[in-house]
Amino acid sequence: MADQKIRGVRAAWADAKASLARQAEVFDPEPMEERDGIAPGQWPGYPHEKLPPNCPVIPLGVADKTSFFIDCMGQLIAVDSSEWGKKILVNLFALTPNYIYWAWPRFSAPKTDKQGKVTAPSVINGCEVDDAVACLVKAAAKRGLFDPSEHIRGRGGWQDKHGRFIWHSGESLWIVEKGKLKSSPPSEIDGIFYPRRPPVIEPWQQPVDTETSPAQSIFAALNTWTWERPVIDPVIAIGAIGCMFLSGALKYRPHTAAMGDKSVGKTELQGLIKAVVASALHDTGNTSAAGVYQRMKRDCLPVAVDEFEASEDNRRAKELIEIARVSFSGGRMFRGGQDHNGVEFTLRSAFFMSGINLPPMKPQDRSRFAILNLGKIDASRIGDPPVINADSDGRMILRALMDAWPRFDDTLDFWAKILREAGLDGRGARDVFGTLFAVAQLLLGKEALAEAGLPIEEPQYLAHMLGEATAAERSEQIDNWQGCLERILASPIDAWKSGDKLTVGGVIAELEDGRLELKWARERLAAAGLGLKDRTSLKDARGDPYPAQGFVLCVPAKGPLLLKLMADTVWREGGWHGALKQAPHHVVIRHLGNGQNVKVNRVNERCLLVDLGAYDALVTPAEQPIAA
Repeated sequence: MADQKIRGVRAAWADAKASLARQAEVFDPEPMEERDGIAPGQWPGYPHEKLPPNCPVIPLGVADKTSFFIDCMGQLIAVDSSEWGKKILVNLFALTPNYIYWAWPRFSAPKTDKQGKVTAPSVINGCEVDDAVACLVKAAAKRGLFDPSEHIRGRGGWQDKHGRFIWHSGESLWIVEKGKLKSSPPSEIDGIFYPRRPPVIEPWQQPVDTETSPAQSIFAALNTWTWERPVIDPVIAIGAIGCMFLSGALKYRPHTAAMGDKSVGKTELQGLIKAVVASALHDTGNTSAAGVYQRMKRDCLPVAVDEFEASEDNRRAKELIEIARVSFSGGRMFRGGQDHNGVEFTLRSAFFMSGINLPPMKPQDRSRFAILNLGKIDASRIGDPPVINADSDGRMILRALMDAWPRFDDTLDFWAKILREAGLDGRGARDVFGTLFAVAQLLLGKEALAEAGLPIEEPQYLAHMLGEATAAERSEQIDNWQGCLERILASPIDAWKSGDKLTVGGVIAELEDGRLELKWARERLAAAGLGLKDRTSLKDARGDPYPAQGFVLCVPAKGPLLLKLMADTVWREGGWHGALKQAPHHVVIRHLGNGQNVKVNRVNERCLLVDLGAYDALVTPAEQPIAA
């Protein structure tokens, strides 16, 4: 405890020193004074051959009619060619207004008496605006074409080209080198510009290890919620908090959604996250996608959304899911702007959502989320509410992550291997759950994970345990072609039998069970625009019989009945054909030449042939025991 107090005092002292350094007086002498021995307007290259020395405005480049600069305050400024004038110059040099008059002075005529003798020398009475503008525009043009989305990074966590973690707090850039925290003003690093922005949370000034990290007490608090998976869900939750700090430094940003009925503690969970992530968090209970990306701009700060709900109108939720999908891989979004000029956003934020009913998600979106289900709060497990020190806990967790960052890749490799052995696919094993578990380990350490119930020193048993715990996630990991085929099989047919309306899959099941003859099955499937063949009737492109027995479902590329069947799906308007072609060749057959031609409703159609036996074997493989 005494050691922690000493480190706290040292951190506070370091904070004070850093604050004083930022408040240093700006150097801006009177216009007539020399600067580094150079008189006003006498610098080499005057007036616009090159920039004057020690120019506080940094040109970045141009795009179309726009020139980009870092102004004297460190902010990114874009100036259209129609906007130039003295007001823009004053804004660019706001902290150093005398510099404009020293660099591009306009001199008054000297005063003389009647005999022509100079009684008062020339003085600077303004600036040559055109010369200043020409100089700045030329300097920007010499930097070349500039893409802000590629070369500008806002606040949040980033990784430089050397793999180092950089935290941009708005007023400073922070990096840990050889165990020491270093800061610098927002600037250019490896061709990337980090402009000055309003301040957010800064890292703790002293090193933070797993034993003294507040992550331990936060993890203990997370364990008081009633999670569906009491061993792994709190670990995922603490990993999600860590990912919110790392955001832009991660190759992929896993998102998390905590769902549950009323009175399960969702609001309290959001409050805990808000207290920890503090000023770096964009949190809201009711926002739109536009509200998120307009505030984020070029930041990669995390986003927390409460009341992430399914409703009668899911448009808001769908928009949020869309930007979460883009943010997962750090993609761009384009939206219309004023004067028909598009606005571009690059999103790299980690999202933490909560709500009662999970909105509908496409498989590709669902695979980017870790879904945590909450049950009713167990009164017997409720202790004192978690005490979060808003002045230190989030900063200490950030510093702990910065200290541990060099171990991240190896830790991620370990968890990805375990989760692949548990049965998760590449995205789930590495990009989502692997990242969450790896970050949790960086924050808590191996010993704390073992005490929580994860046998981290027994990889084989750990894989078995996680395989059982993630069975639901794995069952939802279906490929696009499989989702399309399952939609076809589940579709009702406008044909009746014994008062029951059958599905495509139901007709096939009756055929395979011997309760329906092949000709009647064909008749019913034809009502859905589909064909059916005995597998033994097929011949390959050389005319040889196709081996094995069973049935194949014949799916045309077009047809009014299929258009109606798939009208409300993502595979509408013939999209089902392209989706099914993504299946393995032995499941969806498409290389039999004329053998692909099938009559459906007396019309000869070129079909894809779904080998139903091969499909069943692929999606319901024989169970293999996992060694304990």
